[in-house]
Amino acid sequence: MERTWQRAGTACQWALSGWTVLLAATVGYAGDVRQVDAQSQEQLWRRTINFAIDGDFDAATETIKKVHIGGQLTEQVRTWLKDYEAKQTARRELDRADFEKYVGYAKARIDRKEYRLALTWALAALDCAENRETFLQIDWLQDLVNDSLIAADELRQKRKWRDAWRFYAHLSALFEHEPRYQKLEREALTHLRLDAMFKEESHWEERIEKVRWKDAREALEYVDRVYLELADFKKITESGLEQLLMLAESGTAQDQYEGLGNEDDRRDFELRIQERLDQVRAAPELDLDDCVDHFQRVIKAINKETIRLPEELVVSELVRGAFEPLDDFTTVIWPRDSKEFDKRTRGDFVGVGISIIKNRADEVEVVSPLEDSSAYRAGIQAGDIIIKVDGESLKNTSLNKVVDTITGPKGTMVTLTIRRNDQEIEFPLKRANVKIRSVKGVRRDPVDEERWDYWVDPELGVGYIRVTNFQRNTVEDVDNVLSELAPRLEGLILDLRSNPGGLLDSAWQLSTRFLNRGDVIVSTKGRLKSEDHIFRAPGNGPYPDVPLVVLVDDRSASASEIVSGAVRDNDRGIVIGERTFGKFSVQNLIGLGRSGAKLKITTASYYLPNGDSLHRDPMAETWGVEPDVPVRLAAKERSKVYQMWREANLLGPPKSPAEEEPTDEAEDEQEAGEKKPEDEAKDEADTEKPSATEDADAEPSGEDDEESESEEDKLPPLKQPDPNNRPKEDPQLDAALLLMRVTLVGELYPTLATAEIKEAVESAKP
Repeated sequence: MERTWQRAGTACQWALSGWTVLLAATVGYAGDVRQVDAQSQEQLWRRTINFAIDGDFDAATETIKKVHIGGQLTEQVRTWLKDYEAKQTARRELDRADFEKYVGYAKARIDRKEYRLALTWALAALDCAENRETFLQIDWLQDLVNDSLIAADELRQKRKWRDAWRFYAHLSALFEHEPRYQKLEREALTHLRLDAMFKEESHWEERIEKVRWKDAREALEYVDRVYLELADFKKITESGLEQLLMLAESGTAQDQYEGLGNEDDRRDFELRIQERLDQVRAAPELDLDDCVDHFQRVIKAINKETIRLPEELVVSELVRGAFEPLDDFTTVIWPRDSKEFDKRTRGDFVGVGISIIKNRADEVEVVSPLEDSSAYRAGIQAGDIIIKVDGESLKNTSLNKVVDTITGPKGTMVTLTIRRNDQEIEFPLKRANVKIRSVKGVRRDPVDEERWDYWVDPELGVGYIRVTNFQRNTVEDVDNVLSELAPRLEGLILDLRSNPGGLLDSAWQLSTRFLNRGDVIVSTKGRLKSEDHIFRAPGNGPYPDVPLVVLVDDRSASASEIVSGAVRDNDRGIVIGERTFGKFSVQNLIGLGRSGAKLKITTASYYLPNGDSLHRDPMAETWGVEPDVPVRLAAKERSKVYQMWREANLLGPPKSPAEEEPTDEAEDEQEAGEKKPEDEAKDEADTEKPSATEDADAEPSGEDDEESESEEDKLPPLKQPDPNNRPKEDPQLDAALLLMRVTLVGELYPTLATAEIKEAVESAKP
């Protein structure tokens, strides 16, 4: 792989002239044999550097073993490669050991007919498998899949949706290219969401405040006019009506509403919806007007004449179902969530500056105060429990309401009552503008913890910037960091892992910092000509020749893929990590009426400079940005990396290990005044997609999991411990740092001779 860093400069010119002098002296002193040996060693050195720059660290390690001349610099490179090789060997050994353990655990569960738990361990084994495709074809796994489908179907018949969903979620994760598993998972999740939605503690009424049919109708009109593809209104109408039938089947909804609880009214509703559904399915095609007529008839007549549900609920569920046939990113943001969405895009909010969660005891817990906020300056700490706001108890208050109560007009006061250990402390706080920081360093500054340390190797001048999402203020923050680093900056690692994206304009602007005039960054193409654009670098960026490595993973999406793709396709830097998420679509935000509702709608696809648009469709074999240097993390390693990020994010005294809430996600919290968009499963069904072992530090238990077993048939609990024994390291960052270090050494000292001259000059200094 040919890479050009465009930084040779006077240092390398001096080094090459010195090499000529040294080589001439070597020839005159030792004759032809020594000259040939020196030339051979020079070739091995150059090959070592090239292998490392291409990310072939194994070949670089083997090659440098043959280099037997040279001084401290050569030994330093040898040590870097040797240490990295030792870590990779240890990683492979741990993967092999875990794989064998998980296969054994899975087979033990199969013997007990505990198929769901067997799938859990099979998924864990897949995560560590040396050859994933071969593993998926193993006979015992195929038998497990068949038995699991039978068990899941039995659970569906019993309407035990949580347990059925667990089966389908595991199967969907194991077999990514099987759309039938994904469809079954979505169906079970919908039923599970509906069953959980109407529980008293879910506060579901808050979510549908100000939902109006007028706004929904306008959203459908925009879908007809500007959606990326011609919308299939037959599928849209069919899916919306199917959603209402599932709503009518929900046991908790039937308990909540008298109309649904009345069997005659419910049956009348279902029969009339089914009649319309049959009409839709029989029709050759439907247009927007047909869809609107069906939906309006359901809302204004059928519902009112039968089950009499709140119109807001019917509209909300109709729209949810109607948008299902569209892509995953087109959705209506109802007024209740609209303000929070704006805050995330803008990058700031008015509040006191704390990240909060609902912990397992259903208490409002502080994850961390935010930098430069009144909460941080007042002394609020991670782990504090907020029990009152302005003297009012927060018991049985939803997290959304807590956020609303704490926030308010700029300059006003709010008093938080905190429980810390056995004490209750009141904190009067002034609401002020709080900036959401999307730009972070490798660790907190030891002198000022509100600042980040952006040096990952200060001696060589290697900087590190982690961008967590692309907000309006992101590029400004990156510019400030780069200006601070510039006097000593020799190379930069840009970390975009787990960055879900954000504003296309911010991604374009960030890319221009590292590219030259005219370089294509991204292009977009939509159904409407107005969506067709080519985004180029308008001029030479301020850092077009700084060696650059970009880190990505399977949660790097959208704007992150634009930046990493532009860097890769313009040969401007090297991308390291895992294949990205594959969100190659552009959404526009359109206001709906005056209620505050918004339509987020896909209007275009985007294309990388090489012409690829690698969106992750259900049947896609290829998607996302493939890294130049693949470095895959096992689930346990990813958990440790997230743990390191969380610890670095914390301000104030750290929580003790006993106080830590175990989690496999880096960002589970809300901020008082700013709420992250929540995953549908976690937000609406209090569930989450299973990871390889569901919790890397937890021990799965067979108790109460196999719903099909009767009490007398249950076997004694089977202990299958799986502690996270991985070291607290970041293998992807290790690879990036090694590549950057060798790149810088090879750039300044392209031959052994130049390296030796450097060392001779250093040793000759008084």
